[in-house]
Amino acid sequence: MKKVVLLIAFTIIGLHTSNAQVIQGTSNAGRDSGNDALNVDDLRIGVKAGFGASTFFGSGFTGISARPGFYAGGIVELPAFFDGFYLQPELLLAAQGADIGLENLNLFYVHIPLMGKYHVTDEIAVEFGPQIGFLVADNWDDPVSGSDTNKINLGINIGGGYRLNENLYFQLRFSPGFTKILDNTNLKNGVFQIGAAYFF
Repeated sequence: MKKVVLLIAFTIIGLHTSNAQVIQGTSNAGRDSGNDALNVDDLRIGVKAGFGASTFFGSGFTGISARPGFYAGGIVELPAFFDGFYLQPELLLAAQGADIGLENLNLFYVHIPLMGKYHVTDEIAVEFGPQIGFLVADNWDDPVSGSDTNKINLGINIGGGYRLNENLYFQLRFSPGFTKILDNTNLKNGVFQIGAAYFF
């Protein structure tokens, strides 16, 4: 887990350090070519964090209830294609899971959401996009049934945000999963998240 956190931290620092160099090297070329499809000179990098409530959907178990969790990581915002639209890739470490009767299943993922964001107004935005998650740790141990946790989690993100100012952006998101959590059940992840992003 410490290695994953350090990897995310170094990735964010590296992207932030190289951002000025990338922008400086490409802004003039973008102006000369007249290509407005991707406004690389307006790319912004930030960090984000927040809290969530996660549960499992599907059949196979009874007495499932939601558990609190958290997420933290990095975010990139890139204007693209037309006014008000942004590409928004993210890299997140997320703790989620659910209570199953008297037991609980804790799952720790590294998620990579690839979001499209459209600002309906200067402050209010809607977001939509796919997500792939990589399981890095869990507390599941079931040698009787032989069921194991799946290491890849595919899902979709639906949500929106509110831009308070140039730097601070609040987010609300629902993330249903498409992939089975355990390989011999129909249980899938479902997560509600609320948090904020800070752009440098």
